Order: sequence, then structure tokens, then C-alpha cells
Amino acid sequence: MQCRSPQLVRSQTTKVVEAGACQACGFVQSLPAVSRAAALLCARCGGTLRQVRRQSVAVCGVCALLGLLLFVVAFYEPVASVVMQGGRFATTDLMGGPQRLQRAGAWLLALAVVPTLLILPLAKLATVATMALALRQKVVPRWLRRAFALLPTLSQWAMVEVFLLGAMIALFRLRDWMVVDYGPALFALSGAALCSIGIDATVDRAAFWSAVPYDQHADPAPGEPPIGCHGCDLLVPARDGQRCPRCGSKLHRRKADSVRRTWALLTSAALLAIPANVWPVMTVIKVGQGGPSTILGGTIELTEAGLWGLAALVFVASIVVPLVKLVALSFLLIATQRGSRLRLVLRTRLFRVVALIGRWSMIDIFATMMLSALAHFGWIGTVRPEAGATAF
Repeated sequence: MQCRSPQLVRSQTTKVVEAGACQACGFVQSLPAVSRAAALLCARCGGTLRQVRRQSVAVCGVCALLGLLLFVVAFYEPVASVVMQGGRFATTDLMGGPQRLQRAGAWLLALAVVPTLLILPLAKLATVATMALALRQKVVPRWLRRAFALLPTLSQWAMVEVFLLGAMIALFRLRDWMVVDYGPALFALSGAALCSIGIDATVDRAAFWSAVPYDQHADPAPGEPPIGCHGCDLLVPARDGQRCPRCGSKLHRRKADSVRRTWALLTSAALLAIPANVWPVMTVIKVGQGGPSTILGGTIELTEAGLWGLAALVFVASIVVPLVKLVALSFLLIATQRGSRLRLVLRTRLFRVVALIGRWSMIDIFATMMLSALAHFGWIGTVRPEAGATAF
């Protein structure tokens, strides 16, 4: 087992206290003890091994509790309202958008929106808040350990900030032909999103997990090569498929059939990208005029309205980002299957970029939801989701 010290950013090393495996490349290396805020980077791929943050448990707990409070406010207040000539009025709340999508027959869109906007953001905040309180009481039940082990996944799929950007695009488009009023829920959600971002910026997973008691002598398979747990970062001798003694997650050195499954998903995404860009994503009717609109057509419409910044944002998020993801992942898969060792660090960084930008493609879906939730005045002004949005 090769072991060497990782890179240390913005801190001073005192002594080596343990060994750990990089989540990105699996490289086992010694982890130095640090005395102040720092970032420990993998010596091989440059991935973040640990964000050392002072008072991480307390700060994350406060952010999570405040975020939950703001989410409760957002549930009971309107997100936005519109008024058209003749006194026609419409308003929507957090559940109004998914309900409108379901009534329009776009139930797959509603199925994608509800978890990413409501369930997973709440689960993330509730998990962090409960974990912080449990550590204070020094009692961490098994179900909470498994839930907190999923925090990186929850952070990836909780998309409140993406929804806010999509909602603002929709509201700016409606301002051309309606009077738009921003509701209290929009501001409450903005606060909740800031709390969620604050958790991501200040969370020190090692600080949380180091306070979780477990039997340190209960190795699943003594004598086996160590595996780094993807749930709690514990380095433990074990065989693939066994459970981590601290968080209960399944241990694995590699994901089974990872390349084949990724190719299947990537091929499906490439095939769906064709109707997503060719078919209309929505039908827009303004005073009896209008018709179906594609993603590119919506971008052109924003440009003609003088909203160049929003047009560029929609173009990048809805067209450039999906294309970059498809090309980048194809390149990475081909290089992996060929066993190429050329520029491994650069390829690892490319994968991180793809993982970072991928979620922002949901902007167009959230914008479509907001438009259809507020504009439903018949021939005077209506927006309906179409099949292209479902394919997208």
C-alpha cells in the first residue's frame, strides 16, 4: 500500500494522524493534522480529501435549521403572481407548478421537479440539522448515519438555486405582457438556498464523523486490503459488498459494470437530445397569436425582447452544457476502455467539471414550469409544456 502526504492549502501541517483514500481516484495517503481552516488535496489527482472548517458542526446546524424555517415559510406563501389587462389574476405556490404540469399531461416533468425542488432539498437540510443535534446529544442512530452518508448525493440533486434562476427567467419573460409581482416564497427560497450553499461551504465531514462512536476493532474482514468508505471516508479492511462499521454503507472498490451502465445512459441521453432540441418545449399564446417554441426559439425570443443576458444564460444551460456533457463523457469512456494513461489528472478534472455543470441544465425545465403555472388565461395568454420538455 503506497502512502504519501497530500497537498495542504492555506494551513500548516503539525503531524500525521491517519490514512485516508481519495474519493475521486482511490489513492491511499496519509492525512496531516491541521490547526486552522484548510483544504487537503489528493497528492495524485488534486481532488479534495477534506475541508477543514472550525466549528463546522455548529455552523452547519444553524444553517440547516434556518433553511428549514425558511422552507416552511415558502410552503405557505405564494411564489409569484401576475395580472393581465381586464383584471385577470393568477398566483402560484411551490406545489402549484408541479400540479399545473400534471394537469397539462407532463407528469414526467412533475415527477422530476418535485424531488429536486421539494423533497431532496428538505431532506438535505433536515439530515444536517438532525445530525448536528444528535452529535450534541452524543446519540447517533443507525438510520441517521446512513442518511448523512448520502449528503454529497443530496447536495448534487437538491436544486433550489437552479429553480430560482429558472423562475427569474420565466418571470422576466412574463413581464413583457403581464404585471408580475414577486411573492414572499421567492425570497424565503432564496434564503433557504443561501443556507444550503453555506452548508456546502462550511461542512467538514470528518468533523461530523469523528464524533460518531463505533467499534473500531470490528473490521468486516481483517487482513483484507483496506477500502475507503464513500459514505463516511473510513478506511477499513473489507471485501466488496460488506458494510462499513461506522455508517453502514456498502463498501466497494469500484462500481460494478460502471462503464457499461454509463454507456447505456449516455446513449439514451444522446438519443433523447434529438427530440429535445427539435420538438417544441412549450406552446406560447399571446392575445390569440403565437405557437410552439423550441429551446432555440425561446432563446431567440429572449434576444428579440432585448434580454441578451438571459438569452445567453438559457443558450449555455440548455444547449451548450448538455452538448459538452455528452462529448466529454464519451471521450472519458473511450479513453477508459482503451486503457489510456494519457493526462489522467486532466481527465479527472474534466469529469469534475461535468459533474459541476450538469445540474444547471434543469433551468429550462423550471422556467417552463413557472410559465405554465402563471400563464393560463386561454387565448389572452397561455403557456403549455410540450413533448420536447419531457424529452429534455
